[in-house]
Amino acid sequence: MANNSVIKLAGLKLLLSCLLMVGSFSAKAVNDLSFLATTEHQFWFDINDVPTVRLSFSEQNWQLLLQSTKNSRNEVSADFIFYKDGAQYSLSNIGVKVSGNTSFVLPMDSNGLFVQANFTLDFDEFIDNQELSGISALKLKRFNGDPSYVREPLSNQIMHNFGVFTAHSSTYARVEVLVENKPLGYFGVYRLNESVNRHEYLDKRFGVENDAGFLWQGNYKGWGTAHFSRINSSWGGVGDFDDASFEYKGKGSKYDIGHEQLVRMATAFTELEGEAFEQYADQHINISLLLKGLAIESVLGHWDGFWGNGNNYFVYIDESEVMHFVPYDMDNTLGTSNIVNDSGKQDPIHFTDSAREPLLVKKILSRSKYLDQYKTYLSTLVTADNLMVESYAVPWIENVHRQIKPFVSNDTGDNNYVEDHPAYWGNQSSYRLFNLDTGNNWYQTRKDAVNKAVNNQFASMYYRGVSNGWGSTAMTSESASKWSVIIDTRNGEQSNYSFKFDVYGDWQVNFGDDNQDGVLEASGANILLPNEKARYLIELNTDSNEYQITKIMIENLKPTADAGIDQEITVGQEVWFDGTKSVDTDGQIVQYQWSNGLQGSLVNLIYPEVGVYLIELVVTDNSGEQHSDIVQITVKPVTPIPGTSLEIEPNLAKDSAGSLWGTLLLIIISFYFRNVLFIHKLRIKI
Repeated sequence: MANNSVIKLAGLKLLLSCLLMVGSFSAKAVNDLSFLATTEHQFWFDINDVPTVRLSFSEQNWQLLLQSTKNSRNEVSADFIFYKDGAQYSLSNIGVKVSGNTSFVLPMDSNGLFVQANFTLDFDEFIDNQELSGISALKLKRFNGDPSYVREPLSNQIMHNFGVFTAHSSTYARVEVLVENKPLGYFGVYRLNESVNRHEYLDKRFGVENDAGFLWQGNYKGWGTAHFSRINSSWGGVGDFDDASFEYKGKGSKYDIGHEQLVRMATAFTELEGEAFEQYADQHINISLLLKGLAIESVLGHWDGFWGNGNNYFVYIDESEVMHFVPYDMDNTLGTSNIVNDSGKQDPIHFTDSAREPLLVKKILSRSKYLDQYKTYLSTLVTADNLMVESYAVPWIENVHRQIKPFVSNDTGDNNYVEDHPAYWGNQSSYRLFNLDTGNNWYQTRKDAVNKAVNNQFASMYYRGVSNGWGSTAMTSESASKWSVIIDTRNGEQSNYSFKFDVYGDWQVNFGDDNQDGVLEASGANILLPNEKARYLIELNTDSNEYQITKIMIENLKPTADAGIDQEITVGQEVWFDGTKSVDTDGQIVQYQWSNGLQGSLVNLIYPEVGVYLIELVVTDNSGEQHSDIVQITVKPVTPIPGTSLEIEPNLAKDSAGSLWGTLLLIIISFYFRNVLFIHKLRIKI
């Protein structure tokens, strides 16, 4: 075992030394967005136009398309006509297939009713090098679950404004379907999306001299999340097939070379630590682009992306072996929330729970220089004039709605209206993007969350744990980043006390400690208090995400015993000893001991003989301190009932005269003890 460890360590060091020989990060990416304004690109992706796409099928190909399944998708031939600015542009024999993962549906159901389906268009599938205005492939996506009709196009526009040059373009188009040159149906307004897995996409962003790298699509499919830490030489989740978590998007015979490169890089991401990891990342990751992409996913609430769900992204590893991040499929954003409790309030530095967070993200944000840069990007996104701010987004949305509303109603019955509402299947329904008079303002909510995370300023903080029944106990704010609360476990019956910190008191943003090391993680494990019953001061510093638990040392107060009021009974009558009014103001009484041998706070006894009995109660608290009190029980003989014949014993009658002085003496003694005991009890209570 030791030898294997040495070999592994030596191999890693060799790997690192070889990789560092490549030199500093020298990406050849164009790394700007000038291509967006070109006439060729604007032909397709002009946000101020709603062109028409007409797909014309033969009957045979239409029926073949309808035989597709989610796992087996038939790509058929169709004619393509594009209507724009009064002109018509045609392509023959393009490839068309139905697309989508969880959103996969066929364009016609078993009853012959039309359904809005997603389509992938490959212009060069059946005719080599066929293209139109520099494009050889497009995606037509329905607005499934987005009645606002803006989430993905607006997200992509914000990414472009933010300088994420790898983001694909997204705009609007009307879609018509013909069969045998006869109109079949109007399918409504779709997103017209640029296809990422094409050379024209790479050429625009990386240049024709750097387009021979390797493109991989990360998706949560049959092999689970697309996390780099899962990749090794034998893992089957990497492949040139649709169900792969890392799907190879290249062509030709270069897969083996690309696979070897991906494994090598993933191994470095996973196994390198500290300065070695940072040095490698600087050389082999476009860090600025990745941090911008992570900030975009977090601020826009893209829970279904790389960070949140290990899904919906690409990476391009260019010819210099530098990895570039490509955010993708941004329709589940801007308040459409799942997996995370509330994407609006979610901490943007801890965007998903620690168990789901990719190791690469954890390691990137653990380096202070990357974290500082990331925080700057977060702040910029919620303050800059053309990013995710209300003053920019609302007019943008209103402009789009003016153009598309006349064309939204369609023959499928799907998405026939425009409404400011997140997806019906999400866990939040209150967020608004343009009708801001009702519901929650998405922009302000997200800005508040960013300010709290970046500046470590929370408007509230709550303690929630076993000691308060997992309710919400408000913590005291000592400064912008310091909070405290005092918890008392002395009166509880639990042996294990755990708790968490909750920002809003509704579990939306909460912190625990996975490692029980005093450093918090978002949605981490319950924090354990010491088993000793005591009072504890819990302090939280949101600057460092550290907390401290301190036992409060206090002087114990003695309990106060109360043996109850004096009682008079007759022989054979039951008497109750009541110590329930005894108290311990700073703890609890754990023992009640009576001098007649009884134990308990409320006990009884029968006295068979006449007499005066002084009974002492001693109470003991949970710190071992004691206090006592005395109660007097007077037991009298049974009084004869008038008119009854009670036989007087001869010797009693004989001695009755002689006992007169004895009776008088008993009265005097009784009077004396009553006064002495009264004074004694008075002193005790004082």
